[in-house]
Amino acid sequence: MQPGRGWSEGLAHRRRDHQLQHQLAQGHSYGSSVVGQATQHPGGLAADDIILVGSPGVGVDKASQLGVGADHVYVGAAKNDPVANAPSPGMLGGLGELIYEQINHPGKQAWFGTDPASGDFGRQRFSVADGTITDSHDDYFGKNGAGGDSLPNIGKIVSGHGNAITRQDPR
Repeated sequence: MQPGRGWSEGLAHRRRDHQLQHQLAQGHSYGSSVVGQATQHPGGLAADDIILVGSPGVGVDKASQLGVGADHVYVGAAKNDPVANAPSPGMLGGLGELIYEQINHPGKQAWFGTDPASGDFGRQRFSVADGTITDSHDDYFGKNGAGGDSLPNIGKIVSGHGNAITRQDPR
């Protein structure tokens, strides 16, 4: 990084000089919200691809708002991940409201904005193991050995072969 430059500006400068090839930002859990917020600052992240796993939302409504193009935003969300499936704050007003919203708008709103795994968000969703309510949030990187396609898919994205991921339908 050059003196007097922020890390994001420094990465952008190094990319222009072709010193770095494939850059990505990856966020797990609340880290995905941090990645989303970082893309909204001047200079963004200077990333080619963004990977979001176990996300409670990223603070934007569409993948296209993350500055890399929706086709370069990859999301992994386990079916039984309690964080990726947490209801939005507006849904906490009562059990009846929560049940109504989840039946009529499943997966549309997450704690920090639109659910990245929903069809409304507009990104590439890759296959991960469903897991259980107790292990799914920590298994995107194979911690419990049941990550399924998650780690191989992340590897494909990291190596610049996101077109080869095993895909999963939106919620």
